[in-house]
Amino acid sequence: MRLHYKLSWIFLNVVAKLLFGFRVVGREYVPPEGPVIIASNHISYCDPPLVGSGVPREVYFLAKEELFRNRLFAWLIRRYNAIPLKRAVGDVGAVKKAVELLRQGRAVLMFPEGTRSLSGRFLRPKPGVGMISILTCSPVVPTYVRGTNRLWNALLRRSRLEVRFGEPIYPKIIDGQRDSKERYQALSEEVMRRIVRLAEESEKES
Repeated sequence: MRLHYKLSWIFLNVVAKLLFGFRVVGREYVPPEGPVIIASNHISYCDPPLVGSGVPREVYFLAKEELFRNRLFAWLIRRYNAIPLKRAVGDVGAVKKAVELLRQGRAVLMFPEGTRSLSGRFLRPKPGVGMISILTCSPVVPTYVRGTNRLWNALLRRSRLEVRFGEPIYPKIIDGQRDSKERYQALSEEVMRRIVRLAEESEKES
């Protein structure tokens, strides 16, 4: 990790733990090096930094283009590896950047649902995670983030603030005889199934 990233990573972990009882489960499932996609559910704007603080290596992530309209904020999130993404149209440039980073052996955070779930319920995944995983032969670490949409409850210890990682999923589990688009969607759906499983594990431990 670069120095400013490492210091921020330590600071965020300490503050989140002290104030919100934050905990990380399954950190050992994140490969310490080489390409990997961290695929998480998405319920709050706090998800990228919190999930990133759970990953024991530097992470890059796709962020909606609107967040870059303020120059100061854009400068800040770029310092922490944000990549602008145009959600209204297929953003080929952002996809190419994610592919390039993975081929360089980086870790990239993605949200299979494509947008925040305002209800907190899981949404049907889009094919993007599956596509990028298959194109780059990168494993996907399913990730469940909990409590970021209820920070006040976490502060009062009424709910848990948690990031939980699962075992990596490798693109070879998807039948290579299928049509490409079907393979992309099938892998994304398998990732979401694993995320749901992690959520169930988290609930049982509450």
